[in-house]
Amino acid sequence: MAVIKIAVFAISLVLGVTFFTLFRNGANLFEPPGFAVRLNTFLTTHTAATKDNHEFKELRTPVYTVDAETLYERVIYAATDLGWQVITHDRDNQNVSFLVRSPVFLFEDDVYVQVRLVDSSHSSMYVQSSSRKAGADLAANSGHIQALLKKMTK
Repeated sequence: MAVIKIAVFAISLVLGVTFFTLFRNGANLFEPPGFAVRLNTFLTTHTAATKDNHEFKELRTPVYTVDAETLYERVIYAATDLGWQVITHDRDNQNVSFLVRSPVFLFEDDVYVQVRLVDSSHSSMYVQSSSRKAGADLAANSGHIQALLKKMTK
């Protein structure tokens, strides 16, 4: 009987930590396309990226009403304000790579941002975040993208 209680406690603890982490990382589990799709994604992938028609609305390519050079400067400012470390940057091609460390276990993730000109007064941002360790990221990479996009709107 004691073994069963220990097993139930251990399983409950793992599930609790997992769902707390998903919530903290902004997994939006109850948003479209649904709980099962999102949970499967966050338990089986270690990368996230924006794209025009992404099934997760928070990962759709953002378009800003500023020129590409201004947006590029804002990206660097916002990311460094989030505590991200600039690894490489290319002002001419308006792309930058950052290193992001998780607060508790110091896992390292790479975030790449490419600013793209849409027209003379609009630009967009492609963002890709990947864990350096393969495996499930529990929505950490999606969370990095969401944090940057939120910071950009302030």
